Formats: sequence, C-alpha cells, structure tokens
Amino acid sequence: MTSFRPAPSDLVLLKTPLGQLFPGTPTETMPKLKLLVQRSKTSKLTTVGDVVSRETLAAGIQVSLRIVDHMTLRKRISPVEIKVERTYKVRNPAGVVTKEAWDTIREALKDREALILVDGEEDLLAIPAVLESPDNALVVYGQPSEGLVVVTTSAEKKSEVRKIVNRMTEE
Repeated sequence: MTSFRPAPSDLVLLKTPLGQLFPGTPTETMPKLKLLVQRSKTSKLTTVGDVVSRETLAAGIQVSLRIVDHMTLRKRISPVEIKVERTYKVRNPAGVVTKEAWDTIREALKDREALILVDGEEDLLAIPAVLESPDNALVVYGQPSEGLVVVTTSAEKKSEVRKIVNRMTEE
C-alpha cells in the first residue's frame, strides 16, 4: 500500500491551522461556521474528523463529504448515524496519507453527499481534501483543545499545501 509521510520539519507546520481558526467549543463555533457557509456560497464543504462531522450534522449544516475514524483525541467514540448517498471505507494508518485514501477523497468529492470511514487515522486527510476540492470549497477540521479550522480552497492555498506534499516521502 503506497503512502506518503510528512517530512519531520513539516510536522510542526501541520500542527498550526492551515486556514482560519474559529476558537471555542462547538456551541460557539457552529453558528459562525453556519454563517460562513451561507455567505461563501461554497460548492463543496468537507469535514475531517468525528467531532466536526457530528456537530455540523447537529447544526444542520449541509456537508458534501465527511471523513471520520470513530476516534477523538486517540480514544474510540461511538459512531454517529450519518445518512448519506454513498459510504466509502479506506485504510489510512496514523501519520501518513495513503494513496487509497487520497484516491477515495477525489472520488467521493464527485458525489453530492458522501462519507468516508477511515480504518486508522484521518488527521492528515485534510491535505488531499484541500488539494482535490474545487476552488472556493471549504475544508473544516478540529484543532484539538482550540476550536475549528476552516480552509477556503484557492490556487494560493493549494500551492501552499502542495509544497508540503512535495516534501513527503513515499513508502
């Protein structure tokens, strides 16, 4: 299974938000996200992570793609029932992005509404989600103990993320 591992120097970089940080609890961040989604008229909204996927569902925010691994802060959590048109299953070990996960994200973004269940860890999957999303899409993920990160895709943002990918080692 081909996978890509971030360069050690990028691990610190990846801990900083790739986009705009909305600090606070889900109760505080969801109304802000809902407003942003309405204002941005985005074509695609992808959530990476169980908490953000569950909270957007509860807040009634329309999400095109949810990527979950049924874990939060490395602890297993009970799965949330998410009804979608299509569900994919992929393996993606911690600390890497597998080619299978990347290809699945590309494919799932073509669907109106999809869910990717990750066997392993979904933490780094915001990277291919940003690169594969159309411009002006939103990729949202949680920043542990801080809040929510919203990445608006653009040529500039993709170029920034592609630099990280170009430094990854293939395994």
